[in-house]
Amino acid sequence: MFNSNETNLSSSDNHTNLTTFENTRKVETLNITLTNDTEFHAQAKVWQPYEFISLILATCSISVCVLVIILAFKKNEKTFFKWKRANRFVVMTSTCDILFYGVQLIYNINVSVSGSVPSPAICSMYAVFLLEFAYAQGILGGIAAKTACYYILKQKELDLGKYEWKMFSYMFVFPAIVLVTASLNGGMDHNGL
Repeated sequence: MFNSNETNLSSSDNHTNLTTFENTRKVETLNITLTNDTEFHAQAKVWQPYEFISLILATCSISVCVLVIILAFKKNEKTFFKWKRANRFVVMTSTCDILFYGVQLIYNINVSVSGSVPSPAICSMYAVFLLEFAYAQGILGGIAAKTACYYILKQKELDLGKYEWKMFSYMFVFPAIVLVTASLNGGMDHNGL
């Protein structure tokens, strides 16, 4: 009637009525194949057809942002917080761009030199820095939009007082807290972005 060495399990491959030994062999083969594929991809050289274009674009972006900051400081001879708000926003946006594209440039150089995908811990670190500067620039864009709306509606500049530097520190501190917490809880590895 029922042989103890046979199973009547069906699978997507239609392997029915196989002995227990045959089922075990198929599972072991599948596990070995998956392990070999994982090891191969972890050690494989990452080939990006446009990696040089990415390096060139990141370098050009950083160069333009540095030029903007240098020209802004040459034009305004006062201290930074005495400048017009628009000039300060341009410098802060350029700073966020330099940091964002700098992290991308470092990542591309790291992958090009090592020839493989970095470990999950290193990928997590890159993700934290990339998102930190992207979120900081997003917060700065929101602050700039609010001050522009205030200027349009009230026809005068919004005076943030002598503690305006707190606005700039909030731009960087709040995203850093959120991203480091997410990273420490395993939220950012190879595909954590």
